[in-house]
Amino acid sequence: MIIRLIGGTPMRGAADTTWRGAFEDVDAYDLDDDAARARILSADGLVIGGGVDHLLLARHRDALTGFVRAGGRVLVNGQVVRPFIDGLAVWRKLEFRGAQDVRPHPVQPHPVWGGIDYRDLHYRTGVPGTHSYERLEEIGVAGFYGRGYHLDLPGGAAVVTGIGQYRLPLDYSYPLGDGEVLVHGGNDLESFSDDGYSTRVLGPNLVEWLAGGTKAGAASATASTPEAAALGPAAVGTRPAALGTRPAAVARREGPAAPRIGLLHCGAFQPLRTLADPALAPYRLESVYLPDADPAALADLDVVIVSDRLHQGQLARFVPAILVALQDPGKTVIVLGENQVEQWLPGVGYSFRPTVFWMWRTGEDNGTRLRLPEDPMWEFFTPWSVSWHHHGLLHPRTGARSLVVMEEGGAESGSLLYVDEVNQPARLLVTTMDPVYHHGSGFMPGASQLLYSLLRWVTATHTGE
Repeated sequence: MIIRLIGGTPMRGAADTTWRGAFEDVDAYDLDDDAARARILSADGLVIGGGVDHLLLARHRDALTGFVRAGGRVLVNGQVVRPFIDGLAVWRKLEFRGAQDVRPHPVQPHPVWGGIDYRDLHYRTGVPGTHSYERLEEIGVAGFYGRGYHLDLPGGAAVVTGIGQYRLPLDYSYPLGDGEVLVHGGNDLESFSDDGYSTRVLGPNLVEWLAGGTKAGAASATASTPEAAALGPAAVGTRPAALGTRPAAVARREGPAAPRIGLLHCGAFQPLRTLADPALAPYRLESVYLPDADPAALADLDVVIVSDRLHQGQLARFVPAILVALQDPGKTVIVLGENQVEQWLPGVGYSFRPTVFWMWRTGEDNGTRLRLPEDPMWEFFTPWSVSWHHHGLLHPRTGARSLVVMEEGGAESGSLLYVDEVNQPARLLVTTMDPVYHHGSGFMPGASQLLYSLLRWVTATHTGE
């Protein structure tokens, strides 16, 4: 049995990455249940998805470490911001300027990559068909496989894949007790198994490797380490999760008009890295870590930002408080990315559309159109900040102002970003773009521009009343 721990509902329209049914997807928050944790730790191998709550995993560091020491094998996907298994190295962003800076190269052999032409890992495209490497250099997007590296590797570690001309450590493995940890510092490794390329063997190789552990017995089901419980989320550089009273460390010096801005998140690496970004320090974003925070804390915020791709079970506990916030004329509520708003925001509809992430390489028209050029919102937003990609169409209530829309067949088919200042007392901005995810991932400059623009807008237009 191979279990893949996931952070919530997969992205709508995403390809199946459970790898032909060999993996069983399990909600990572099941680790908090004794019986469920025991079952997870009885697996032959574990895959940790890139969208999983790192603060949750850190609480279960002893259990996960024990699983490996007993002979289990674990694949860790994504950017580690806080080690949750003994020996894990923290991910570091690569300052890249072009496609060759993020090209993956083989360094040392590993069975998971056996038979793969590394050129097939370099680019991704949604353009139909199987393409030559030369064609992918023209239409493909580089960086999905990896855009960072690891230093301070544990003893006995072997670098499997290097990134860029210096072959900096991107993928690595290391022994731990009787088991092994394999780390892929990019988008989930299993998603790169593509039947049209040499990477078709990646899925079968991964399944065989994960199932080949020599686990002697069930690992310890310890819930958390004392250190993890004591440090909590503040140890990774985020703002404290409890917001009722503002600690002196985040006291504002801008004066009474400066808004208190809270970012609702579930501890995945993308919002953690966003919260710790020095470039955003002037806005003093306050962390609202949903698993631990009190929904009543939203009452003390001026701006509520619902981060993109939240775990829907964790978000559900906060929906009533968000709806209450919408009744406060002094508040601004921003809802980002894929959060199934059609199920909880009053009167909002949604239509799925596939994500077009390659249009700037092919010149393809993805249908994005900017509207209301005289709207004061455009003082804060540039065309590039709102036209990189999206995750479906919104259908807002009458009176909302759609600044970015989708045009299909010469007619508008839905909104990609709208502002509603008439259907509830609070200001409401909703978009299917996911800037926190991409900014925290260190990928897609337009996403970072949108995040900066949103923060400038809510700060400059806050009345302080």
